[in-house]
Amino acid sequence: MNVLFVCTGNTCRSPMAEALLKQRAQSDIQVKSCGISAMPGAPASSQTEEVLRQEGIEINHQSAPISAALVQWADVILTMTASHKERIWSEYPEERKKTYTLKEFALHADIKIWEQIEKAYANLEEKRKRCVKQFDSKMDPIEQRQRLYEIGQEEMETIRDLKRQLTHSDIADPFGGSTAHYLKTKQEIEACLDRWLSS
Repeated sequence: MNVLFVCTGNTCRSPMAEALLKQRAQSDIQVKSCGISAMPGAPASSQTEEVLRQEGIEINHQSAPISAALVQWADVILTMTASHKERIWSEYPEERKKTYTLKEFALHADIKIWEQIEKAYANLEEKRKRCVKQFDSKMDPIEQRQRLYEIGQEEMETIRDLKRQLTHSDIADPFGGSTAHYLKTKQEIEACLDRWLSS
């Protein structure tokens, strides 16, 4: 199984999750990480390195931005937050079925709500595809965008309502915090990984 962890900058949470899963995983699990807004080649934060060192884990990490190649490589994509998951759903809709928040995947947190959100997104895409087929080639692009916006209002409102019900999806971002914040994030990730691997 190929597992891809995703966070924002790929310097804190996702490299931490990558290192912790590599420490625990069987040889049949391959692990990588990346970031939605990562700058290529940045090292892991010093606090990430420190809390991992406390576990006896040394890393030589270089951040990587998310890419189609990484997304396609993965059998499962585990994001640190709901917003990361939605970003992947938006940019790589064909990979939606294998993309989860880490807590959703490991702890089954909010899983029923996510199923409803996915259905609403699928309905929205289908409506928009049907609408695009009906566009006149002479229609103004601004008018096209306005029409697509209007026909998706019901689904977007459903998605907004469902997202307000999400309560357990995110791993706390320690970026800019103390080592204690990073330790708490590490423990949160570890709890998820241990639950997943023991199930």
